[in-house]
Amino acid sequence: MDNNNNNNQIENANQNQNENENEMKNLEKKVTKNLIKDYSNLLNGNSFKDFSIFVENKSNPFEIKVHKSILSSRSPFLMSH
Repeated sequence: MDNNNNNNQIENANQNQNENENEMKNLEKKVTKNLIKDYSNLLNGNSFKDFSIFVENKSNPFEIKVHKSILSSRSPFLMSH
């Protein structure tokens, strides 16, 4: 009975780890997609706002903020506009 219990605990731990890894991969894809979209809008002059992305993560939500002046100082295209 102890072996079955141990095996179930190991299986549950592995399943939880896989779910966490999948959640992080999905989150990474979502953030990357948003970064590409927002930065593309900045480069094409479609946005005059600061660059900000809010990442919704169950365990650790966070927000990335970058002022447009910082982005423009690092992008020749934005500097010329």
